[in-house]
Amino acid sequence: MNAMKKLIVALACCASVPANAITLEEAVASAIDSYPTLQERFARLKSVEEQREVVTSEYLPQVSVRAEVGPEHTEYSSGQLLDEDLTRDQVSLSVSQLLFNGFDTRANSSRLEYEADSERLQLLAAAEDLALKVCQIYLEVRKAEELVELTERHVQGHMEILEDVKNLASRGFANEADIAQVSARLANARSSLVAARNNYNDLSATFQRFVGQRPANLRDPVTDPSLLPDSREQAIDWARQTHPQLQAAISDISAAKEEVRASQSGYYPRFSIEGYATSGHDIAGFEGRDEDYRVMLVMEYDLYSGGRDKALARTSNWRYNEALAIRNTTEQQLVEGTQFSWNAYNALQQQEQIEAQSVDASTLAETAYITQFKLGKRSLLDLLNAKVEVFVARKAYINTRYDQ
Repeated sequence: MNAMKKLIVALACCASVPANAITLEEAVASAIDSYPTLQERFARLKSVEEQREVVTSEYLPQVSVRAEVGPEHTEYSSGQLLDEDLTRDQVSLSVSQLLFNGFDTRANSSRLEYEADSERLQLLAAAEDLALKVCQIYLEVRKAEELVELTERHVQGHMEILEDVKNLASRGFANEADIAQVSARLANARSSLVAARNNYNDLSATFQRFVGQRPANLRDPVTDPSLLPDSREQAIDWARQTHPQLQAAISDISAAKEEVRASQSGYYPRFSIEGYATSGHDIAGFEGRDEDYRVMLVMEYDLYSGGRDKALARTSNWRYNEALAIRNTTEQQLVEGTQFSWNAYNALQQQEQIEAQSVDASTLAETAYITQFKLGKRSLLDLLNAKVEVFVARKAYINTRYDQ
């Protein structure tokens, strides 16, 4: 979804409508509250946040306890013969505190923080996309309602003409061909009405899928054009600064940087402090109490890992390059989409003015043709064509007004 459409949708949500109507804000809120795609994105966000909690747990001491009891047979000879069967019991407590692991924990914690930020922004982008979709459906339903009303008036107009022609035929001023001609136009108008109503019903079903209820008493939202950007350049700047998908791509770059740092942790030794205490009885064939306590500084260092660390570093670097490319692609698509929307918005503004003039002119022509037809100065075909021109002009105007 491009930035211009998002901004127009946001402005549309400022509309004021009657309390008994389904407002645009209510429709959007209902969809956001229950739509499965957003629930999926939210669950993904919470999952990443919990993953960060897992990683940061490495900053804290790790404590474990072990208890054991059971029969033990010991037999060996080392200066003296020993052959004992005892019931051994032992309790052990171990405590370890990580001191240094090559910045792996810090890098992974930062990576997941950036990934969570990216997921949050993508959730926002998905919500905006859904809001735009609901707004589009809302306006499509309103447009369909107007087109049904317009087509109903079109049918009614042809029915009135048919009655007039039948009256003229009864007095000898029209013939069966005239009646057939009007009847054919009326049938065509009724067919258009069936199609318009079917389109409205289809859109109502889509509206219900997103909003959870059938459309009722919808009203046209009122926007404030003064809040729109003044130029194409300003629209692009706004999009670059605020578009959540672009911001998410930037967060993904930062996450990839931290992944590169984490992949280099294998080049460093690992230091920790480990404490161990054990107490038991009748251990290793010797009766009596046995206790052992120790605290140690432990260093672990991989001298050779089969090239694993270098491969991990190369993998992370390629993922960083991938994140950079995705960010650039996202920005290009964003700029292109904003330009398309800006061009379309301006073109539709001009087109709306032209089609409004067309409606006015064709309506005046229709009124004049009706008068002239009654005076016998216009043919029935002229009148029917004028009716169709008004219908087509008004339909085009409605389409353009809602497309804008």
